[in-house]
Amino acid sequence: LGQAAKPWPTELAQAMERLKIPVDALSVVILDPQRPESAIWRHRAEASVNPASLMKLVTTTAALDLLGPAFTWNTPVYVDGPIKDGVLQGNVYLRGQGDPRLVVERLWLLLRRLQAQGVARIQGDIVLDRSAFALAPRDPASFDGEPLRPYNAAPDALLINFKSIVLGFVPDAAAKVAHVQLEPPLAGVSHTTSVPLVGGPCTDYRASLRADFQDPERIRLLGNYPASCGERAWPLAYADPASHSRRAVAAMWQLVAGPQGFSGTVRDGTVPPD
Repeated sequence: LGQAAKPWPTELAQAMERLKIPVDALSVVILDPQRPESAIWRHRAEASVNPASLMKLVTTTAALDLLGPAFTWNTPVYVDGPIKDGVLQGNVYLRGQGDPRLVVERLWLLLRRLQAQGVARIQGDIVLDRSAFALAPRDPASFDGEPLRPYNAAPDALLINFKSIVLGFVPDAAAKVAHVQLEPPLAGVSHTTSVPLVGGPCTDYRASLRADFQDPERIRLLGNYPASCGERAWPLAYADPASHSRRAVAAMWQLVAGPQGFSGTVRDGTVPPD
């Protein structure tokens, strides 16, 4: 930027000193949008640092430039057989196209739309087409050693609920337990439905729960829950991300269509050319 460094603003210098933050812990460049060639103020502008969440500005700018502010994603649904008396005699295909917001309620609406087309029961399979993205295998613990943090879930062309789950806790003082809910429901996955309530302050309730996520098909909570915490939601990346979409779609279709609404399986595949 070719501009000599200016002294720190007095208020900022005082705040940094009060908070005991060393000046070398901060890198700043302030520009006038009308004259970006000249910096208003700069400090350690050439230092290499981890951009952290500021990197979102880069991807957001690229998306606005390439896709435009009015762009929306869609997830097409196809069938390959006739519908007779409410029964689809064939498969359903969900083609993922990168929608990052295919969360629980939108998945429910998508399957309700399918039902509104006259499909009450599927005699074939539900096929999930995730071929729009070609991604190399990724270790979710490689970034910071926290594989169950939702931000460590890998991208996916058919990303359902961010490949994450939410454990919800609702205290019931009369029953002396906290009821536990799992969202979204996942086919073939059981979970602890209640934990004992205890007294004391609400500090690290997650540690108090002594959660065991080793078995992706059985989420266990072996501890207790402080009543003073009130209602809480604990978001987590699912321990078996490869099966998350299949389990979520299977469970949601069963909720929409009932236990007799499906006779096949949910599997990965591709939409046929025809």
